Amino acid sequence: MMRALALLALLAALAGCAQFNQLVKATKAQVTLVEGLRQFDDGNHAASAKSLASALEMGLGAKDRAVAHKHLAFIHCTADRERQCRDEFRKALAADPSTQLDAAEAGHPVWGPVFRSMNGPAALSTGLKQYDEGLYAESAKNLQGAIELGLAGKQRASAHKYLAFIHCSWNQERECREEFRKALAVDPSLDLAPAEAGHPVWGPIFRSLKSGK
Repeated sequence: MMRALALLALLAALAGCAQFNQLVKATKAQVTLVEGLRQFDDGNHAASAKSLASALEMGLGAKDRAVAHKHLAFIHCTADRERQCRDEFRKALAADPSTQLDAAEAGHPVWGPVFRSMNGPAALSTGLKQYDEGLYAESAKNLQGAIELGLAGKQRASAHKYLAFIHCSWNQERECREEFRKALAVDPSLDLAPAEAGHPVWGPIFRSLKSGK
């Protein structure tokens, strides 16, 4: 009996120790986040980026992760690293889909427009415009980003369709077929416009998938 009680006491102590360690770690992460935000406000972006990254590694709640990623996005945008800026905004929105910019942040000439494009329909519109301009690599990134951010059925099918066109143009037939399959899975009624259907590369591929061959 005494051994059993001693074991229970030890387990309780260990559990309490683990909870205490978690609390200490969470507190340290919060303090590091606050320090990173202070450094950002002071214009010390290099130090801020390190602090924010450290806070994320230590572990933050969803809303705090979104704040950290949002400010990392600001730092990357300020340094003309748009791809990394977009990646951090995506992570912020993934952590907390309700993430928004305040009035001062939204009016920033660099990251403001980037953030505003970080929703499915806006990214789709940008991707389609880039496709029409022949900017296929940039278009593919925005189309895929639009899908990841969330699109309604027909919009999602359209994004997959244009990704298929791009892959076919790059002689990537397997990827082209896969995107057409995804488009038809989302919208089985999907069809190509006459000009699209007459394309010598993707036209036959689409017709074979549409007919179930």
